[in-house]
Amino acid sequence: MDTFLMERATPGQRAFAGCLAMVILAALVLTAPHATTALPAVAAFLPMCGLTVFSTATIASFLLAVQFTVSRLPVFGLLAGAYAFTALTVAMQLLTFPGLFAPQGLFGALPTTSAWIWVFWHAGFPTLVLIAMLVRRRFTPQSVTQLPPSGRAMWLFVGLPLVVGGLLCLTALAVPLPPALAPASAPGDFSASGAGIVLLVLNLVALGAVLAIGRLRAVLDVWVALAVLACVTDTVLSLMSTVRFSLGWYLARLFSMSAPGLLVCVLVWEVTRLYRELARAHLRLIEYSNRDALTGIFNRRYFSERFPRDFDQARRSGHPLSLLMVDVDHFKRYNDAYGHPLGDECLAHVALAIMRATHRPTDLVARYGGEEFVVVLPETDANGAMFVATRVTESVRALAKPGPVQQGYVTVSVGCATHVPQQGAAGDTPQRLIALADDALYTAKRLGRDRVHVSEGMPISGGEQPGALAQAPRENLSA
Repeated sequence: MDTFLMERATPGQRAFAGCLAMVILAALVLTAPHATTALPAVAAFLPMCGLTVFSTATIASFLLAVQFTVSRLPVFGLLAGAYAFTALTVAMQLLTFPGLFAPQGLFGALPTTSAWIWVFWHAGFPTLVLIAMLVRRRFTPQSVTQLPPSGRAMWLFVGLPLVVGGLLCLTALAVPLPPALAPASAPGDFSASGAGIVLLVLNLVALGAVLAIGRLRAVLDVWVALAVLACVTDTVLSLMSTVRFSLGWYLARLFSMSAPGLLVCVLVWEVTRLYRELARAHLRLIEYSNRDALTGIFNRRYFSERFPRDFDQARRSGHPLSLLMVDVDHFKRYNDAYGHPLGDECLAHVALAIMRATHRPTDLVARYGGEEFVVVLPETDANGAMFVATRVTESVRALAKPGPVQQGYVTVSVGCATHVPQQGAAGDTPQRLIALADDALYTAKRLGRDRVHVSEGMPISGGEQPGALAQAPRENLSA
């Protein structure tokens, strides 16, 4: 299953990412000559930066893990592991940093512990991204079935980087290592330590792998490349200025927040987009469930849900509510003469003709069953209902579809019923109005079909029931 991240990046996305990349590179070029310039010390900046990186890396890891669970593509699982590794190491670096939570750092930190954890962080993330890119070439969407179950794979892709990160942090806590980075005091100089060179090489190799393997084709390639570029810039500026509260030091921390933050923004955007698509799909599903598959108009289920609401609204407002029952004349004979496929086509045309005869957005046309249709006309009196019903019969005649009778055309009979529902009246129900329209329809059919008959209405007393016409003749009239 492809996700948004695996879709081909659009020219606009590439252009936007290219602009961000130019901003990052311009910041690096402009800052490099002044990297060691001292700026006012903001003591809260480091914990704020670390907490931001920890939060965004954790969110990115979770969202990528979800992507892996859905798509089964190892690249997502490995990237989730890379960001989980980042979250763990940045948290440990903050906890062991001298002067933040304790004068010498927590957990019995040594003087070099925090610096080495920073090195592990900036070496581990590009290394894991490099592995993810290499594995991406090995596993295609068609070969993910070779992977172990998602639960075991998740422990491998996310759990293993966490274990490695934990072991590295324990090593930095327990072993008195030499200083991780030598000071770089002159503008434009790099830290001369071997660890700094290894960091720079790893980051550049990871960036090259993302560009060479992905070639910025997919959305994932574009934003992972930007994240790695931000990490490269962070590393370069940190190696150029190891002194706290300098221009390079401040800017490096800002770019360290960008490495996970960029991808989090994209992942959250995808979640938002998927939610919008899910909402639209849900609305389409509801719409499809309310539509008749043959004619495309509303079905009886929707009419049964909607009509009581219209009836209650008419009761509250005191306005008349009209109902038309429409039946195609001699439809059984039509099916016998032309076959069911042409009969279905005839019903579709009749439904369209009825729709053309109604114009108000509040009017409802639905297929009631078989060759019967129903039209609900809110706030319409008997004269208005008669006018619409006449227009329905004329619209169907205008189809000029040959009927089952020699030299005849397809026609319809219409029964009209209009009523103003009364508050508190016993037996004043939507079913009673349906029965009135139904009786009027069969009266129209008994009188010769292809006509409109208006119900005279009945007293709402709860005694006499509408629909007093004999049922035996109706079977003959339906032919």
